[in-house]
Amino acid sequence: MSAVKKTNSANGSKLKANLRVVKGGLYPYSKREILIENLWLFCQASLWNTQLFSEDETAEFKTLLSEHFKGSKNNEKTFKQLVERVCLAKRYLARRKGRYISKPIDWLNINYKNGLAGTAGWYAVVEEQRKTVPHYNEGISLLAKAVYKYCDKKNVIEVLQFRKELIQLKQHDLVQTYMNTIMHIQYFNF
Repeated sequence: MSAVKKTNSANGSKLKANLRVVKGGLYPYSKREILIENLWLFCQASLWNTQLFSEDETAEFKTLLSEHFKGSKNNEKTFKQLVERVCLAKRYLARRKGRYISKPIDWLNINYKNGLAGTAGWYAVVEEQRKTVPHYNEGISLLAKAVYKYCDKKNVIEVLQFRKELIQLKQHDLVQTYMNTIMHIQYFNF
């Protein structure tokens, strides 16, 4: 489909410009690919923000993350759950000096039980606890929602609102993680 637009140039002659409408927007990526890209940026901002990775390494990390989405019927839910699990790991590291996280090639591997895959059990405990205490670890749920919304719409007003809510919940570590993530998504995306 094309549209023709006629305009007057400075010298008065008519110009024709063909415009094509491309279905699906500007990005040739699927919703899942965009979520995986942004999940990688979240992981990098949260766990490896002082490290540089080559394009090949980054592509491999995204492939490893995509394994966590296989079989998922709800990409949004999977994304939010993985964000929460990364937060649980980050908090685990912060609780005791000397704890460390593996390099991304291992930690992101779905078969590595001491990595992201191993946090599934931690998340199950949180979900069980939320059945009796609905606001249990509510900050990480709010962060997951905030990151997802930013990935979806990149609305600055919402960034400020979610930042405010995290501060009101006294989730200062998550405020820092959120702001680092926004910076990574804004400046290091695709």
